[in-house]
Amino acid sequence: MLNKLYDALKYVVKYELKSSVRRYIILGAFDGILLTLSILLSGVLAHFSLSNISLSIHSGLIATSISSTWNTLVVELGEKRSELEKIERQVLRSLKGTIYDYSSKISAIMATAAHGLSPFSGLLILYSYYYLHSILLSLSIGVMSLGALGLLYGERIRDKLYSALQLVSVGLITSIIMLFIVK
Repeated sequence: MLNKLYDALKYVVKYELKSSVRRYIILGAFDGILLTLSILLSGVLAHFSLSNISLSIHSGLIATSISSTWNTLVVELGEKRSELEKIERQVLRSLKGTIYDYSSKISAIMATAAHGLSPFSGLLILYSYYYLHSILLSLSIGVMSLGALGLLYGERIRDKLYSALQLVSVGLITSIIMLFIVK
C-alpha cells in the first residue's frame, strides 16, 4: 500500500503538480492580496485603528481560505472521480486501489491545500504596513506581488508579461475603487 501511495505521489509531482497546484496557488494568493489591499487602503483612509484593520483582514483571509478550501475540495474530488470513471470505461475495469486512483486523490488534496493556504499571502502586505508604516510602500508591495503572480502564468515570456500586466491592472483598479468608496 505504501509503495502505491509513494508511486502515486511521484506521478502527481511529475504530471499534475505544475499545472493544477500552481494555478490554485495563484488564484488563492490573488484573492488574498486583493482582499488585503482593499481593506488596508480603505481602513487607513477611513482612519480606522490598525487593530480593527488587522482584525478585518485576518477575518476576511480566514473566510476566503475556508471558501477556497471547500470549493476546491468539492470541485477537484468530483473532477478526479469523473476522470477516473472515464478511464475505467475505456479500459473496462475498475481502477480502485491503483496508482490512478491514489494519484487523483493526492492531486485533489494538494490542490485543496494550495488553494486554502495561498490567500494568506495577503498578510505580506498587512505586515509590511505594520513595519513600514507607509500605505504607499505597502500598496507597492501588493501590486508587485500581483505582478510576480502574473509571471507564474503562461509558458512564453510574452504571456507571462501580459498576465502580470493584467493582475497589476486589477490591483490598481481595486485600489482606485477603494479611494472612491472611502472619500
